[in-house]
Amino acid sequence: MRIKNVNGISYDSNAYLIDAKRKTLVDAGMSAGRVLQGLGGGLDLIILTHCHFDHVGAVPDIVKATGAAVAMHEEDAAILHRDMAAAMFNARRPEFGVDVLLRDGEVIDLGDIKLRVIHTPGHTPGSICLYEPETKVLFTGDTVFEGGSFGRTDIGGDPEAMLRSLEALTKLDVSALYPGHGGAVTRRAKESLLASYENAKYMLL
Repeated sequence: MRIKNVNGISYDSNAYLIDAKRKTLVDAGMSAGRVLQGLGGGLDLIILTHCHFDHVGAVPDIVKATGAAVAMHEEDAAILHRDMAAAMFNARRPEFGVDVLLRDGEVIDLGDIKLRVIHTPGHTPGSICLYEPETKVLFTGDTVFEGGSFGRTDIGGDPEAMLRSLEALTKLDVSALYPGHGGAVTRRAKESLLASYENAKYMLL
Protein backbone atom coordinates (compact mmCIF):
# COMPACT_ATOMS: atom_id res chain seq x y z
CA MET A 1 0.00 0.00 0.00
CA ARG A 2 1.44 3.36 -1.04
CA ILE A 3 0.97 6.02 1.65
CA LYS A 4 2.10 9.65 1.50
CA ASN A 5 1.98 12.12 4.36
CA VAL A 6 0.92 15.40 2.73
CA ASN A 7 0.65 17.58 5.82
CA GLY A 8 1.64 17.34 9.48
CA ILE A 9 3.48 20.65 10.04
CA SER A 10 3.49 22.20 13.54
CA TYR A 11 0.08 21.69 15.20
CA ASP A 12 -1.49 20.58 11.93
CA SER A 13 -2.51 16.95 11.82
CA ASN A 14 -0.95 14.46 9.49
CA ALA A 15 -3.00 13.90 6.33
CA TYR A 16 -2.26 10.57 4.68
CA LEU A 17 -2.87 10.04 0.98
CA ILE A 18 -3.60 6.41 0.08
CA ASP A 19 -2.84 5.77 -3.58
CA ALA A 20 -5.64 3.31 -4.31
CA LYS A 21 -8.12 2.98 -7.17
CA ARG A 22 -10.30 5.31 -5.11
CA LYS A 23 -7.72 7.89 -4.07
CA THR A 24 -8.31 8.51 -0.39
CA LEU A 25 -7.14 11.02 2.20
CA VAL A 26 -7.10 10.03 5.88
CA ASP A 27 -7.69 13.31 7.74
CA ALA A 28 -7.36 16.72 6.14
CA GLY A 29 -5.43 18.93 8.52
CA MET A 30 -5.91 22.69 8.62
CA SER A 31 -4.04 23.76 5.48
CA ALA A 32 -5.86 22.94 2.24
CA GLY A 33 -3.06 24.45 0.14
CA ARG A 34 -0.41 22.00 1.34
CA VAL A 35 -2.78 19.05 0.94
CA LEU A 36 -3.89 20.01 -2.55
CA GLN A 37 -0.27 20.47 -3.64
CA GLY A 38 0.55 17.02 -2.34
CA LEU A 39 -2.34 15.25 -4.03
CA GLY A 40 -0.89 15.35 -7.52
CA GLY A 41 -4.32 14.80 -9.07
CA GLY A 42 -7.90 14.04 -8.09
CA LEU A 43 -9.31 12.77 -4.83
CA ASP A 44 -12.28 10.48 -4.30
CA LEU A 45 -12.71 10.22 -0.53
CA ILE A 46 -11.73 11.93 2.73
CA ILE A 47 -11.96 9.74 5.83
CA LEU A 48 -11.84 11.71 9.06
CA THR A 49 -10.59 9.92 12.17
CA HIS A 50 -12.42 12.40 14.40
CA CYS A 51 -13.99 15.85 14.45
CA HIS A 52 -11.32 18.13 15.94
CA PHE A 53 -10.39 21.23 13.95
CA ASP A 54 -6.75 20.33 13.40
CA HIS A 55 -7.96 17.27 11.46
CA VAL A 56 -10.95 18.75 9.63
CA GLY A 57 -10.27 22.46 9.14
CA ALA A 58 -9.23 22.09 5.50
CA VAL A 59 -12.17 19.87 4.51
CA PRO A 60 -14.40 22.55 2.90
CA ASP A 61 -11.64 23.84 0.60
CA ILE A 62 -10.46 20.35 -0.34
CA VAL A 63 -14.00 19.24 -1.14
CA LYS A 64 -14.56 22.39 -3.20
CA ALA A 65 -11.39 21.74 -5.20
CA THR A 66 -11.78 17.99 -5.70
CA GLY A 67 -15.41 17.03 -5.17
CA ALA A 68 -14.31 14.30 -2.76
CA ALA A 69 -16.88 12.64 -0.51
CA VAL A 70 -16.45 12.91 3.27
CA ALA A 71 -16.71 9.96 5.66
CA MET A 72 -16.78 10.09 9.47
CA HIS A 73 -18.06 7.97 12.33
CA GLU A 74 -21.70 8.67 13.05
CA GLU A 75 -21.07 9.75 16.66
CA ASP A 76 -18.66 12.53 15.70
CA ALA A 77 -20.79 13.54 12.71
CA ALA A 78 -23.61 14.14 15.20
CA ILE A 79 -21.56 16.76 17.10
CA LEU A 80 -20.15 18.74 14.16
CA HIS A 81 -22.39 21.65 15.13
CA ARG A 82 -20.21 22.15 18.20
CA ASP A 83 -16.95 24.06 18.38
CA MET A 84 -14.72 21.09 17.33
CA ALA A 85 -11.88 22.71 19.33
CA ALA A 86 -11.57 25.44 16.68
CA ALA A 87 -11.18 28.10 19.37
CA MET A 88 -7.89 26.48 20.44
CA PHE A 89 -6.52 27.49 17.03
CA ASN A 90 -8.17 30.94 16.94
CA ALA A 91 -10.31 29.72 14.08
CA ARG A 92 -13.98 29.40 13.21
CA ARG A 93 -15.76 26.09 12.97
CA PRO A 94 -15.68 24.89 9.35
CA GLU A 95 -18.95 24.10 7.63
CA PHE A 96 -19.16 20.86 5.70
CA GLY A 97 -21.41 17.87 5.28
CA VAL A 98 -20.69 14.21 5.91
CA ASP A 99 -21.61 11.97 2.97
CA VAL A 100 -20.83 8.60 4.57
CA LEU A 101 -21.61 7.75 8.20
CA LEU A 102 -19.22 5.09 9.46
CA ARG A 103 -19.79 2.39 12.07
CA ASP A 104 -17.55 -0.05 13.92
CA GLY A 105 -16.55 -3.07 11.85
CA GLU A 106 -17.56 -1.53 8.54
CA VAL A 107 -15.25 -2.15 5.57
CA ILE A 108 -14.41 0.75 3.25
CA ASP A 109 -13.65 -0.58 -0.23
CA LEU A 110 -11.13 1.56 -2.12
CA GLY A 111 -11.09 -0.76 -5.13
CA ASP A 112 -7.78 -2.51 -4.53
CA ILE A 113 -7.51 -1.80 -0.80
CA LYS A 114 -10.01 -2.43 1.98
CA LEU A 115 -9.94 -0.56 5.28
CA ARG A 116 -11.76 -1.82 8.36
CA VAL A 117 -13.27 0.80 10.64
CA ILE A 118 -12.45 0.34 14.33
CA HIS A 119 -14.44 2.59 16.65
CA THR A 120 -11.99 3.84 19.29
CA PRO A 121 -13.78 6.36 21.51
CA GLY A 122 -11.78 8.16 24.15
CA HIS A 123 -10.28 11.18 22.42
CA THR A 124 -13.73 12.00 21.03
CA PRO A 125 -16.94 9.93 21.11
CA GLY A 126 -16.60 8.98 17.46
CA SER A 127 -12.86 8.56 17.07
CA ILE A 128 -11.86 5.76 14.71
CA CYS A 129 -8.81 3.85 13.59
CA LEU A 130 -8.50 2.25 10.15
CA TYR A 131 -6.93 -1.19 9.69
CA GLU A 132 -5.69 -2.71 6.45
CA PRO A 133 -5.45 -6.48 7.08
CA GLU A 134 -3.19 -7.39 4.16
CA THR A 135 -0.32 -5.10 5.14
CA LYS A 136 -1.41 -4.88 8.81
CA VAL A 137 -1.18 -1.08 8.68
CA LEU A 138 -3.16 0.86 11.28
CA PHE A 139 -4.11 4.54 10.92
CA THR A 140 -4.60 5.64 14.52
CA GLY A 141 -5.77 9.26 14.39
CA ASP A 142 -5.34 10.77 17.85
CA THR A 143 -5.84 7.48 19.69
CA VAL A 144 -2.23 6.24 19.56
CA PHE A 145 1.05 8.06 18.86
CA GLU A 146 4.66 7.01 18.54
CA GLY A 147 6.76 6.50 21.66
CA GLY A 148 4.05 4.84 23.71
CA SER A 149 1.87 7.93 23.78
CA PHE A 150 -1.90 8.20 23.39
CA GLY A 151 -4.56 10.85 22.80
CA ARG A 152 -5.69 13.34 25.40
CA THR A 153 -9.12 12.88 26.90
CA ASP A 154 -9.83 16.37 28.25
CA ILE A 155 -11.44 17.88 25.11
CA GLY A 156 -14.75 16.08 25.06
CA GLY A 157 -13.11 12.72 25.65
CA ASP A 158 -13.45 9.87 28.13
CA PRO A 159 -10.50 8.24 29.98
CA GLU A 160 -12.28 4.93 30.57
CA ALA A 161 -13.32 4.71 26.93
CA MET A 162 -9.73 5.46 25.87
CA LEU A 163 -8.45 2.58 27.99
CA ARG A 164 -10.97 0.18 26.46
CA SER A 165 -10.08 1.35 22.97
CA LEU A 166 -6.35 0.94 23.52
CA GLU A 167 -6.85 -2.52 24.99
CA ALA A 168 -8.85 -3.55 21.92
CA LEU A 169 -6.13 -2.29 19.59
CA THR A 170 -3.47 -4.39 21.36
CA LYS A 171 -5.23 -7.49 20.04
CA LEU A 172 -4.47 -6.54 16.43
CA ASP A 173 -1.52 -7.85 14.45
CA VAL A 174 0.11 -4.59 13.32
CA SER A 175 3.16 -3.88 11.18
CA ALA A 176 3.01 -0.06 11.17
CA LEU A 177 1.16 2.76 12.93
CA TYR A 178 0.27 6.00 11.15
CA PRO A 179 -0.84 8.49 13.82
CA GLY A 180 -2.56 11.85 13.56
CA HIS A 181 0.54 13.70 14.77
CA GLY A 182 4.24 12.89 14.90
CA GLY A 183 6.07 10.21 13.00
CA ALA A 184 4.93 6.85 11.74
CA VAL A 185 5.97 3.72 13.62
CA THR A 186 7.27 1.22 11.08
CA ARG A 187 9.45 -0.90 13.39
CA ARG A 188 8.21 -2.80 16.45
CA ALA A 189 4.75 -1.35 15.94
CA LYS A 190 3.11 -3.92 18.20
CA GLU A 191 5.51 -3.10 21.03
CA SER A 192 4.73 0.59 20.60
CA LEU A 193 1.00 -0.13 20.72
CA LEU A 194 1.37 -2.19 23.89
CA ALA A 195 3.44 0.59 25.46
CA SER A 196 0.67 3.10 24.77
CA TYR A 197 -1.83 0.87 26.54
CA GLU A 198 0.43 0.27 29.54
CA ASN A 199 1.20 4.00 29.86
CA ALA A 200 -2.51 4.81 29.67
CA LYS A 201 -3.29 2.34 32.46
CA TYR A 202 -0.74 4.08 34.65
CA MET A 203 -1.82 7.65 33.77
CA LEU A 204 -5.59 7.32 33.44
CA LEU A 205 -6.54 4.88 36.20
